[in-house]
Amino acid sequence: MNFKNILQARDLKATSKRLEVLQTIADYGSAMPYSELQKALTNFDRVTLYRNINTLMDKGVIHKASTRGQETYYAICSHHCTAEHHNHQHIHFKCTSCKEVSCMEIEDHISVQIPNVQIQNIEIEASGICENCR
Repeated sequence: MNFKNILQARDLKATSKRLEVLQTIADYGSAMPYSELQKALTNFDRVTLYRNINTLMDKGVIHKASTRGQETYYAICSHHCTAEHHNHQHIHFKCTSCKEVSCMEIEDHISVQIPNVQIQNIEIEASGICENCR
C-alpha cells in the first residue's frame, strides 16, 4: 500500500509518525491490539500515539476492529472509507483461542432495517475458533 498517497488523498500530511503507525499496523497481519502497537512504537509518547490514531480514524484511514474486553484493536480501512463515513462490508472475527482479530470479507451486503430510524453504520463482531486454532 502506498500510505503517502492514501494520506494525501484524505488531506493529511504524510508525516513520519503517521506513516510509521500505518506501516506497523499493516505489517502486523491482522487487526493490531493497542498494547502491541504501543510496544512496537517505542519512539512515541502516549499523547502522540493517541493523536495519530484518532486523526487516522477520523479521516477514514484506520478503524477500530474490536473494543471488547480490555483491548482495542485497529486495522487499515479499505479504499471505500472516507472521513465522512467508514464503509466496511466485513465482519470482525475474534478467535477465542489465540485472541487474533481479523477483518473477514463477506459476499453478501449487510442490511438491517429498523422502523423510524436511519442506520448510518453497522458493526458486526463474531467470535469463535479460527482456522489456525482448529
